[in-house]
Amino acid sequence: MNRKIIGLGEIVYDIFFKDNNPIEARPGGAVLNMLISLSRLGLPVSIIADMVNDRVGKIIHDFLKENKIDDSSIFWHQQGRSRLALAFLNNCSDADYLFYKMQHEVVPEFNFPKLNKTNFLLFGSYYAIKPLIRPLVKDFVHQSKQNGAFVLYDPNFRKSHVGILEEVRPFIEENISLSHITKASIEDCELILKTNDKQQIHSIFKKLGGEYLILTRASKPVMLFTPLQTYEFAVNKIKPVSTVGAGDAFMAGLTYALYELEVVPTVLNSLDKTTWETIINTAIETSTNVCLTYDNYIPMEAVQAIKIKK
Repeated sequence: MNRKIIGLGEIVYDIFFKDNNPIEARPGGAVLNMLISLSRLGLPVSIIADMVNDRVGKIIHDFLKENKIDDSSIFWHQQGRSRLALAFLNNCSDADYLFYKMQHEVVPEFNFPKLNKTNFLLFGSYYAIKPLIRPLVKDFVHQSKQNGAFVLYDPNFRKSHVGILEEVRPFIEENISLSHITKASIEDCELILKTNDKQQIHSIFKKLGGEYLILTRASKPVMLFTPLQTYEFAVNKIKPVSTVGAGDAFMAGLTYALYELEVVPTVLNSLDKTTWETIINTAIETSTNVCLTYDNYIPMEAVQAIKIKK
C-alpha cells in the first residue's frame, strides 16, 4: 500500500534571539517542522505550501531536498520576500514571536493531490485559517476526509493573531469538526476559548463536533479525551533549550506512531489504553528531544531512540 503523509502549512525562515541577540536561524513553519521530523523517522512526506523565489526561498528549498521532502505541490511566487519568524526566547526558553509576512501576496494556484484512505493529512497554524486561502483549504480538507484520509489538526494559535480571532474563529471551529484528531496546547485554549479548565475545554470541543482531543499542558500531564475515556500521560522533566518546535514535534511523534501502528480512523474507538500509551509517549519523547536543541525537528542522533520497536 502506497501510504504517504501530506502536510498543508506555511513555510518561514526562523531566526532565534536570546537576550536580544540572534543566535540561530533555520527553516521553519509548524507543518514543515512536523514533516522534517517525520522524514527523518523514515516516512514518506509531501508539503503543500507557497514560497517566494528569492535567496531565502532557495535556502529553504535546498533544505527540503536534503531532508527528502516532496515539494511538487509548492506554489512559487516570483515577487515578494520570504516569510520570516523572529523568536525571542525568555529565561524559560519560551518564545514571543514577530512575523514578517510575504509582500505582494496573491492567491496561490495550489497543485492539490487527491488524498484517500492511504494518506495522512496534517494541517494547522495560521495557514489553516488564513482568509486569503481559506476557501481552498476548507474544500481540500473536506474532500480529503470524505475520501478516507486521516486528518490531524493543530490550531497552534499565536498571540499575534488575537486581533483577528473573531474573524477566524468560525474557521478554527470548522477545522475541529473536519478533523479526526485535534492536538491543542493549553495556550491555544486560553487564547481561543478563554479558559484553561480542562473539562470546560473538552465540553466546548465536543459541542464543536470534535471527537478526539489531545491537550498538551507544558510540564503538566498530557490529556487525551476520547468519546469514551479520558487519559493522562506524564511528561518528561527537562530543562529545555528552546520550546519553539515542541508542539510540532509532538504532532510528528503522534503521526509517526499512528502510521507505524497502522491505525486508521475507523479503529480509533477500539484502541485500548496500552496502545494509546505507546502513541502519546512516542509524541512526548519526540517533543522532548526537540526541546533539548535549537532545532525545530528531531536531531538525527535521536531517531533510533524514538522509533517504535515492532
